[in-house]
Amino acid sequence: MNKKARLGLGSAIVAAAMGVMLLPAVSASATEGFSCPDGTDTIDVPYAFSADNVPELAGTVCVQTGTTAFEQVNVTDGWRAEVKSSGSNDRTEVRFSNADTRDRVELRYEAGKTEIKN
Repeated sequence: MNKKARLGLGSAIVAAAMGVMLLPAVSASATEGFSCPDGTDTIDVPYAFSADNVPELAGTVCVQTGTTAFEQVNVTDGWRAEVKSSGSNDRTEVRFSNADTRDRVELRYEAGKTEIKN
């Protein structure tokens, strides 16, 4: 099944101002206790959602605040991440894969647009 989520920067700003989450809240990022460093934005990358609509994460990507420049990635156990583009062409692209389940998910982050595709 091909799934796509697109979030515009305007939507994110409005949602943040209203205190609304665009994706269901998560109690922790990919690895318990992980958080992106100061000066970066956090992008959680779900591969599925539980029955009660909580995202199951393949990993978390950190980009430099206000840019598309890749900073680091944190991967959930069983998953691998491959950085396809690190912001040099105005976007960050990271492909996550799980060898056991053969699941894949891709993040493409550009100015004003976040796309997550299974």
